[in-house]
Amino acid sequence: MYQETIGEQQLLLQKLFRRKNLLSWLRLLLLLASVYFFYLMMYQKQETLGIAACLLFVLFLFTVNLHVKVQARIRYHETLKQINEREMSFLKGEYRFDAGSEFLNPHHAFSYDLDLFGANSIFQFVNRTGTWLGKRKLASDLQEIPQPETVLKRQEAIAELAAATVFRQHFQTLAHLADTTEKEDMAIKRWAESELEEPSVIFRISAVIFPILFLLSLCAMIFDLHVLSGKLTAFFFSVNLLCFGMFSKNVMREIGKGDKIGNSLQQYAGMIRAFEQTSFTSALLQNLQARLKSETGSAHTALEELSSHFEKLNTVANIFVLVLFNGTFQYHFWIHGKLLQWKKKYRQNLWHWISAIGELEALNSMANFAYNNPSYRYPQLSNQQHISFTDLGHPLISAQKRVRNSIDFSDKRFVILTGSNMSGKSTFLRTVGINMVLSYCGAPIDCSDAYVYPLPLMVSMRLTDSLSDSESFFYAEVKRLKEIVSEAEKQPVFVLLDEILKGTNSDDKKTGTVGVIEKLHKLGVTGMIATHDLEVCRTAEEHRESMTNKRFEVEISGDELHFDYKLKEGVCENKNATFIMKKMGII
Repeated sequence: MYQETIGEQQLLLQKLFRRKNLLSWLRLLLLLASVYFFYLMMYQKQETLGIAACLLFVLFLFTVNLHVKVQARIRYHETLKQINEREMSFLKGEYRFDAGSEFLNPHHAFSYDLDLFGANSIFQFVNRTGTWLGKRKLASDLQEIPQPETVLKRQEAIAELAAATVFRQHFQTLAHLADTTEKEDMAIKRWAESELEEPSVIFRISAVIFPILFLLSLCAMIFDLHVLSGKLTAFFFSVNLLCFGMFSKNVMREIGKGDKIGNSLQQYAGMIRAFEQTSFTSALLQNLQARLKSETGSAHTALEELSSHFEKLNTVANIFVLVLFNGTFQYHFWIHGKLLQWKKKYRQNLWHWISAIGELEALNSMANFAYNNPSYRYPQLSNQQHISFTDLGHPLISAQKRVRNSIDFSDKRFVILTGSNMSGKSTFLRTVGINMVLSYCGAPIDCSDAYVYPLPLMVSMRLTDSLSDSESFFYAEVKRLKEIVSEAEKQPVFVLLDEILKGTNSDDKKTGTVGVIEKLHKLGVTGMIATHDLEVCRTAEEHRESMTNKRFEVEISGDELHFDYKLKEGVCENKNATFIMKKMGII
């Protein structure tokens, strides 16, 4: 599909470029012809030549408008083509999307440990957003623990969007054309929340009386009704400019609040229009569409109107418009008034409309992920006692190298995982964690079957010491374990622990690890802990009804190590640290 779309867009762009070049030459010829006929009219004093010059100039303006529209279409189709080219490159492993590094948070319960953000992260793998709102919402979805009904609604919406390829790519293209930043989106929010500043009665009266007096004096001058009419026209023109000059601080203050948001609003209006005009059956998408409706009309119409008001207000920077339009009828005063009327009418709706775009973009990214992986399955929602994965794979490992394993936390809710160095323990912990996160988002995962329940996820895998906080590695570990225990005392949780208490001696580590496992068992925690300490595995034998030992093994054949990365029952039997150090000449 991507390759076909690239070919279609290339052919269409060739036609559009030919049309653009033709219009470029045509508008130049029309302008030159209009100037030439105007020159002939001045020289030959013939009215018909003047009419011809005017008609040619009108045609020139029409051609300019067509040229602008063709350029807009070229930008759209170039962006759509680029989106498909990037997907092709991504599937070949040659392109990386925005990694969302700004969302890295070492203190989060699981996002930092599972590498959800940053280079080679799941966010970079999934992210297809074009706006800051969409990017932020996608990051938020990856870090939250939703209710089961929310997961089901997301699954339904993502499946529907994945199949709606034309809409999905159209919406994605519009989002990339918008390309908004946090500054622009927050400017819209601040403007909606700012106070209404009504002009005083004096300004309102002067904006009516002086333009009327100017028009009356202008008519008198045109028809030569009074000897002073010319001077009165100039006087009232100056008075109008003076009145606007006194009022201009109100206009500039409103522009300052908006911070040039007209273009952003115009792009958002196009995205909302595309969404409003598409029919959906899933409850979540229908609810989003319902949020974009109001008693006074559709959201996209209102946003186009607001964008138009801001664009007109920004013409205050054009000296020609400023002098001519405000000198005649105080143009920007009336535009400012229309802006305030819009604000009174829609200010409560504006940010809800804009936020809906972010939600749809996040769903759209997950739908693109689902489309790129048609063999993935949507997990079934179960009760919190039934969490299991069959043939589970890590989505960031290439399909050729990916080894899939099955694990069931239903009967044996806690797993003690052992294995030699490099055997795959940490990778498997992240495989379970990342797939749980994707499940919570409503996305399909690489498995043949899965049952999940959105339990709060707590992970301790890659803690670091903090020099700025004078905090040792061991203390950072203990703090995280305290957070996990505190959360488990409040509600059922799912934990993933990788070789905890690395910052202390072996005896303390073994005793502390067993103590932690016993505490988690007492609290009824579900999850898995990876360890090198084989004595820790005896804990599972003492709690056979709820714990089990699993292992990854390594085979030493001659002078080589062989890892099959297959999860097996029991406790690890082989060690390889000394072998590896000898082979590398360290010992």
